[in-house]
Amino acid sequence: MRPVFPASSSRRSTVPTHRSTVLAGTVLLAALAGLSACNRNAPGTEAAPADSAAPVAAKPVVRFDAKISLVNNNGAIRYDGTVDSDATRKAIGIALTQAYAGQIAGNLAVDKAAKPAPWQEKLPQFAAALTMPGVAVGLEGNTIELSGQASDADRALLLEKAKTLFPGYQYGGLFEGVGGAAASSDAAAQALAALPPGKASAADIAKALNLIQLRFDEGGARIAPASLDILSRAAKAIQAGPKDARYEIVGPGGGAGQAADNETLSRQRAEAVKVQLIVAGANAGALDTRGEPGTAATPLRFNPVK
Repeated sequence: MRPVFPASSSRRSTVPTHRSTVLAGTVLLAALAGLSACNRNAPGTEAAPADSAAPVAAKPVVRFDAKISLVNNNGAIRYDGTVDSDATRKAIGIALTQAYAGQIAGNLAVDKAAKPAPWQEKLPQFAAALTMPGVAVGLEGNTIELSGQASDADRALLLEKAKTLFPGYQYGGLFEGVGGAAASSDAAAQALAALPPGKASAADIAKALNLIQLRFDEGGARIAPASLDILSRAAKAIQAGPKDARYEIVGPGGGAGQAADNETLSRQRAEAVKVQLIVAGANAGALDTRGEPGTAATPLRFNPVK
């Protein structure tokens, strides 16, 4: 006789088998999902976290020397420049006001990229010595330059003061050639020094003036400080010459660019030379200016006007 099993017993035996199959499938899917995630993050793949961008390095700050200029305008001092902090700006303004006996005013810009001013401590003492109307001085880093209208005696006095207060600095502009030092090496200075005072003709003076070789900013009309001394000597020669003499200044130009541009630059440089000669004492009525046309490079020229 075949054994007979209850129906409920058969149903109970199939349920565990079905659950095991579903559980195994679920585990397999989870494993595949984990494997897929591992493959996405594996080295050599293109996937990367959204916030993994490297920070951009800040550009280094370019530092520059603090600077200041002082100009004596008929007894009143005017100053301007750039320093490193608002505290420095205020301290310099107060110190200059206390040091200079006359009227003094100005403004300094503040730039954090400026280096500390090495001349700050002694600047008021130097400003107190700028009592000559028309004289100007500029300090930038360890350089000090004299410009404007200054007699030989004033130049010597201010150079001595500068060397005392700012030893080891570079002294430029009208500080160069103090005491006649430039005459030993500069052909134009030698020729100007050889002119007999009050006796040289306009042609003789022009001949000496035409030996001058000025320096300008590249492509510009600003006269380099190194050329201020020779123009001071030129002004004295013109002043000592015939009272009715007149000279046409032709500025150097040419050598590059369009002819019209070269003529404009030549005229601007001639005007700059005229201004500097007037500042140094030459009679404004004795000087005319002209620009040189064309593209050929031309030197500075002084032509006697008949």
